[in-house]
Amino acid sequence: MTTPSGLFFSYLLGAIFTVGGILFLAFLEENRLLYGLPYLAIGLLLIGGVWSAQRRKRRHDAEEAARAADEADGPPQVA
Repeated sequence: MTTPSGLFFSYLLGAIFTVGGILFLAFLEENRLLYGLPYLAIGLLLIGGVWSAQRRKRRHDAEEAARAADEADGPPQVA
């Protein structure tokens, strides 16, 4: 998930599920836990998953940049 629109819609979908779960927990009379908790959990898992995927991608990109910089320096010179 690297495109800005993909990130936006993933976060938006997670936010919709999270807000929906909170609203179910707050306003339903019967079965509030039956409906509210799963929606809340799905929303938080979506948001957490996108966030951790971004962290992994940034770390991977930093490692690739460091590896490319090391290769650009070339082998050590022996005199």
